[in-house]
Amino acid sequence: MLDFENGDPDSEKQTRTTQIRHGDKLGDLIARAAAALAVDKSVFLRAAIAKEAARVLEAGSRHALTPKDAELFAAALDTPPPPTPRALAAAKAYRTRVVHAD
Repeated sequence: MLDFENGDPDSEKQTRTTQIRHGDKLGDLIARAAAALAVDKSVFLRAAIAKEAARVLEAGSRHALTPKDAELFAAALDTPPPPTPRALAAAKAYRTRVVHAD
């Protein structure tokens, strides 16, 4: 359900426009949905767009692993690969430049 109470889409000054082209079927659907909620079409569209945009951003903010992927990931964390020759050389160079206060 669209939330018209919290974060009222009409409380902010409306200064920007976005134009879309659509057919009669979508236009009728929008008009019927707005009428069913007893709101203006623009109010309905702002609320619907805000809800969908938030859903898309939320869905993209995390990644769900399959059980097999989770098992492989955990195994990779438990058994890191051996250091490469470059990594070993970098560690050696670091130890010669940095004096630890032990």
